[in-house]
Amino acid sequence: MRVVSLGEIMMRLSTDKGVLLSNTSNFNVNYGGGEANVLISLSKFGIGTRFISNISNNSIGQAILDYLDSKKIDTKFISRSDGRTGIYFLEMGSGNRNSKVIYDRKNSCFSNIKLSDINIEEVLNDVDIFHFSGITLALSEELRRIILEMLKVCKEKNILVSYDSNYRSTLWSLEEAREATLEILPYVNILSAGILDAENILKLNCEYEDKYEKLNYYYNHISNDYPNIKYIYSSFRDIKSSSINTLQCNYFIDNKLYSSEIRTIDDIVDRVGGGDALAAGIIYCILNNKEPKYTAEFANCASVLKHTIYGDANLVSVKDVENLVNNGVGKINR
Repeated sequence: MRVVSLGEIMMRLSTDKGVLLSNTSNFNVNYGGGEANVLISLSKFGIGTRFISNISNNSIGQAILDYLDSKKIDTKFISRSDGRTGIYFLEMGSGNRNSKVIYDRKNSCFSNIKLSDINIEEVLNDVDIFHFSGITLALSEELRRIILEMLKVCKEKNILVSYDSNYRSTLWSLEEAREATLEILPYVNILSAGILDAENILKLNCEYEDKYEKLNYYYNHISNDYPNIKYIYSSFRDIKSSSINTLQCNYFIDNKLYSSEIRTIDDIVDRVGGGDALAAGIIYCILNNKEPKYTAEFANCASVLKHTIYGDANLVSVKDVENLVNNGVGKINR
């Protein structure tokens, strides 16, 4: 089994927890990006992965390659060019102060990638799932064109397409996101989209006030409009503070909504990448034909565990996730 993704991996410069960007003299260096995070998690789950990207032809680009290689990602289709690596700054929140992200990725190597840089037939050879996100769609018109061409080939080859809406208001407007989303949805089979995505991007509405009834209504509506979409998922997050959240995964298949147990995360180390960990959990279960209830629980626990790990990527194994699913938080594993 193999999952391939197209996306940007950036250098992440983060403050220590509780330290403001305006009041730090030190940054912690990591690397991350939505699609890369999903692949790293899947690699830890024993799934073959391949990343398509473009990175800088300098020591930073080499550090990124070394990082991905250490996570057992196939980097054969990562090209390199003269230019800059995208950066994002993370101000780690604490208590009642939220974390803050500032992007510095304009005119990065990846944002300037061209269709001619990618051999689509070759990169999609021997692939089960192609995964991408709304963040990548948002970066340029050329990337939207590249993705559309890749989706057409996926349809020809019967490759499942996984799309994480992942809307970022700092990257594009709702109108731009809506136009691009409507173009790619006829090719999507696995969709990550929540209530706000349904209402703000797809312009759906209903009279239900209960969030489960509302989500079920929207998911039925989406699956009726797009019968190609077989799996839909999202999470409900209740934020008590920057350090304490609850998390629940909702998974829709065969016109039925399955919701996981609500789990409390009471000492968040790093929330970034929690949605990518959820996506990886869903994809892993689909590839392994897991039951819907198990899928919701596994994906939710994968995301919960990510919140306890510093950095963008989830580094836990299937055994780690299943231990939380089956046993909860208990004694030390010896």
